[in-house]
Parts: sequence; C-alpha cells; structure tokens
Amino acid sequence: MEPAVADEFERFYLRNEGRVGRFVLGMLGDAALAVDAAQETWLRYLRYVDRAEPRFDAVLLVAVARNVVRTMWRRTRPEFPADLTRQADVGSFEESVLMTDLITRLPYREREVIVLHYALDLSLEEICRQTKEPCSAVKSRLYRARRRLRAEYLSGEEKLYAAQRE
Repeated sequence: MEPAVADEFERFYLRNEGRVGRFVLGMLGDAALAVDAAQETWLRYLRYVDRAEPRFDAVLLVAVARNVVRTMWRRTRPEFPADLTRQADVGSFEESVLMTDLITRLPYREREVIVLHYALDLSLEEICRQTKEPCSAVKSRLYRARRRLRAEYLSGEEKLYAAQRE
C-alpha cells in the first residue's frame, strides 16, 4: 500500500475497530473467538480494498464481519456469554452479564438484529441494507427478539423473587 493509502486505512481502522469488536463479541459471545473473528474480518477486508483505487467503506466492513461470524458460528456454535458493556458498577455489570447471556440464547438471526441495532447503533434502514432483507422482516425479527428477551428477563426476575421469599 502507498503511504497515503496506508494512513487513510489506519484512520479508518481506528474509527471502526470498536464497532467490529462489539459486533463479533455480541454475535459469538466468546472473547477468544471474537478476537479471532475481528482479525479475520480485517484480513478479509484488506483483500477487498487492496486494489489500484482503494475505497474504505464501513458498510462493506460490517458485511465482511457478518460473513466471518456466520462462518465461525457454523463451525463452533459458541455458548458462553461475554460482557458487551464498559460499565463499572456491580449492578450494571450483573445486568450486562445477564442480558448478554439472554442474547446468546436467541436464535442466530434474532441475535444478529439485536447486536446490529444495540451494539452498533444501526438504524432499521441500515440493518435492512446490511442484511439485504425487507424492513418488515427486520422489524419483525427485532420485535420477536425483544419480546423473547423481555419474557426471559421477567421469568428470571420472578424466579429470583420466589427464591428470596422462601
């Protein structure tokens, strides 16, 4: 890569490194797998842009990350939760671990829209472009995922309350 292109890529990398990390961690739920997936994402992405006139595109980057995660998901089916937040107090840490655990129990496609929407802050339209699906399908999947998360969370709260009463 030419020096000017290398500098542009470095700026692009620094702007998007966290997004890729949050996405792969949210989808895989395992920190070690997420590190591997993030590295693979950047390597595959560089293959796409290593051309005469490179153009750095965040949409393409997330698409590459989705493909890497999908491949790793098929191979490993990760089951262990990981913390997606950076909050320090105990209550929020426990909440984030619980929510991450609940997210890892979602079906893959529902987990994907939850992570894209909440971890990467993508709008519905951006998720539709990313997944190449109609907005109605994405909205339905997001609605079902939220409903499942709410039901699981509330059932856990009821169990905790019942255990405290005994």
